[in-house]
Amino acid sequence: MKNIFKINSAAAAAILSLLLILICSAAAVIFDGSNTVNFSYDDDITDLNYGWADASGDDVSADSLPTDDAVITRSLGSIELDRKRLCFGCVDTHVTVYFDGKETYRFAPEYARIFGKSYGRYIQMIPIPSDAKTVTLELHPIYEGTSPVLTSLSVQDAGQFLGSVYHNGLPGFTLCMIIFLFGVLMVIIGFSTFHTVQGERVDFFSLGAFAILAGLWSANDTMIIQVFTQHPETVKLINYLCLIFIAYLPVSFMASTTRQRNSPLLPVLMGLILLNFTLTLTLSLLGIADVRQMLTFSHINIAIALAMTVYLMITAARKKTVPVQYLHTVTVGMTAAVLGVAADMVRYLLFPNLPLSASFFSRIGILTFLILMGLHLMTERTRIAVEQGQSELMKKMAYTDGLTSLSNRTAFHEKEDDLRQDKSECVIVQLDINFLKRVNDEYGHAEGDRHIVAAARIISESFESLGSCYRVGGDEFIAVVQKGGSEEVERALAAMEQLISEYNSAHEPPVPLQIAYGWAHYRPQEGMLEAAERLADRRMYEKKKEMKSRGRL
Repeated sequence: MKNIFKINSAAAAAILSLLLILICSAAAVIFDGSNTVNFSYDDDITDLNYGWADASGDDVSADSLPTDDAVITRSLGSIELDRKRLCFGCVDTHVTVYFDGKETYRFAPEYARIFGKSYGRYIQMIPIPSDAKTVTLELHPIYEGTSPVLTSLSVQDAGQFLGSVYHNGLPGFTLCMIIFLFGVLMVIIGFSTFHTVQGERVDFFSLGAFAILAGLWSANDTMIIQVFTQHPETVKLINYLCLIFIAYLPVSFMASTTRQRNSPLLPVLMGLILLNFTLTLTLSLLGIADVRQMLTFSHINIAIALAMTVYLMITAARKKTVPVQYLHTVTVGMTAAVLGVAADMVRYLLFPNLPLSASFFSRIGILTFLILMGLHLMTERTRIAVEQGQSELMKKMAYTDGLTSLSNRTAFHEKEDDLRQDKSECVIVQLDINFLKRVNDEYGHAEGDRHIVAAARIISESFESLGSCYRVGGDEFIAVVQKGGSEEVERALAAMEQLISEYNSAHEPPVPLQIAYGWAHYRPQEGMLEAAERLADRRMYEKKKEMKSRGRL
C-alpha cells in the first residue's frame, strides 16, 4: 500500500513540477519587458500596409482587400532599399511581385492532391532591387469568394523580419508545447497504469490524446513550425486532421470519468468522424474538394461533441454516478476554456497589434482545463489503486492458508472450476501427514503446527515447479500437476521423500515426519474430475497401508 502511494505521489509531483517549470518559462517570455519587438534598427522598418492603389487608381489597404483577385501598386519613393526585402505573411493567396513593371517573384505552389489547394500560412522575404521605384502585387486567393490575405507587409532586413516572427510567435508556441507535453505525459502515465487499474481503468489516454491534438492544432497560427520546417502545406494538413479527430476525445473522456463507457453516443460520434475523414480523403484524392473546404463538417462534429459532453455531465449529475465535486471541477475547467476564447476576442478587438497569437488566451484556458482534469485523474488513479490493493489483500487472505501460506480449500475449489471449464489435463496428487493426531495429543499443538509447516514446505518445494499446491484440511494436501505426467510426478515424489529424510535428520522431531501419497490422471474426455480425485485418494490410503505393512506406522 505504501508503494502505491509513493508511485502516485511521485507521478503527481513530476506532473506539477514539469508544468510549473514550463509555465514559469512561458511567463518569463510572455511578460518580459522586451516582449515588444524593439530591435536596435527599428527605424529601418517601413510599414507597407497603406499607400497602395488598385488598377482603377483608388486607394486601398493591403491588410483589407476586396473579394477575389487584386492588383495593387505602391511607390517605394525615398525608402532605403539597400539589402532590404519585401516581407509579409500570406494565407492561401498566390502572389506575383513586380518591381517597376518587371516580374520578379511568383508564389503559386502546387501540391499532391492529398494536401488540397491550400498551403495555409507562410511568410515571404523577397529581395528588392536597390533602384526600384514601384512595387506591384498581383494577388489571387486560392478559394473563390474570398479575399487575398496579407499580413505584416513591410520593407526590412530579412533577419529582422524572421526574428520578429519567432519572437511574436514564441509565447503562443510555448503554451502549445506545454499542452503537447502534458498530453504526452498523460499517455505515458496511461500506459504505466494500464495493468494496475484494469476493470476501472482511468482514461488518461483520451485526455492525453486530446492535449496532443490541441497542442498541434493551436501551434498552426504561431507560424514557427511553418518557418522551421519550410512545409506549410504539411502543417496545414496536420492542423485540419487534428480538427477532424479531436471531437471524439473529450466525449470519450467524459464518458469514462462519469462511468458511462457504454453510452451509444460514442459509436455514433465515431461514425460521424470516420465518415468525415473518409469523405475528406476521397474528395481530396479525386480533386473535388480539400480539407479546408470540408472544414465545416469538422466544426459540426465539434459542436455535436460539445453537446454530447454537456449531456453526459447532466446525466451523471441526475443519476449521481460521480461526485458533485468532480462536476464542479469540470465546470470550472470548461469555464476557463470559454473565458480564454472570450479574452482572445476582446484582446483582438481592443489591442489588435499586441505581439500575441490570435488564440493565446484560449490556450491558457485549455491548459487550465487539462491541469484540472489531470489532477482529477491522478487522484482517481490513486483511489482505484488503493481499493484494488485492499481487494487483492482481502482476496489473498480469503484464498490463503494462514499457517502454511499455501492456497486453501476455497482456492482449490476455484481451481477445480477452472480445470472443468478449460478441460485441461492434469495429475491430481493427494497427500496426508501420518501421525499428526499422535503429535498433537502427546507433544502439543505447537509441535503439530511445526509438523504441518514442515510438510507444507516440503510439498511446495517438490511440486511448485509442476503446478499448484493446496492445504485442504488439517493434515491433507493436494498438488495439481499441469506441467508434466507420470515421470515428472515420480521424480517430484522421490524429491519429497529425500527432503523428508533430510528434515528428520536435521531437526529430529519427536515423531518423524511421514507423508502418504497417491495420484491419478485427470483427462476430461475420459471422466469427471471427482473420479480422478477419488482414485488418487484411494491410492493414498493404499500407500498408508503399504507403509504400515513395512513397519513404518
